[in-house]
Amino acid sequence: MGVLLDVASFGMQRSQGKIARGEAEVAAKAEEAAGVSREADRKERLAQALASQNAAAGAGGIAAFEGSPLSVMNEDIRKESQATGRDEFQTKLRSMTLRAQGKIAERQAKTAANIGLITAVEDRAAKAMTQGGGS
Repeated sequence: MGVLLDVASFGMQRSQGKIARGEAEVAAKAEEAAGVSREADRKERLAQALASQNAAAGAGGIAAFEGSPLSVMNEDIRKESQATGRDEFQTKLRSMTLRAQGKIAERQAKTAANIGLITAVEDRAAKAMTQGGGS
């Protein structure tokens, strides 16, 4: 009966490691999806800003795509591009970190399971030797 419990404990610890890795993968995918959503939101705000600038320039009798209005639009586009680049880098870094944490948790659980099983087997062998009169 004790051996079955040892094996069951071993299996449960290994399963917990796989679950931790799976949870980390889900968190990484969620982070990546949030990054895509943030990028879409930034693009939408940029489009609204450009449309607003275009309308304001047109109302003032200025062509939107020349001179100062063009400079403002180009600066807005540049800033959005930088923000997207920073967010993409941070999103990749966070998702890589989450995946690495999941792999580490899985390895730790496997190691603990292996050590637990080895220790249980050694304990049973030592107990059997002392009970059986072995030297």
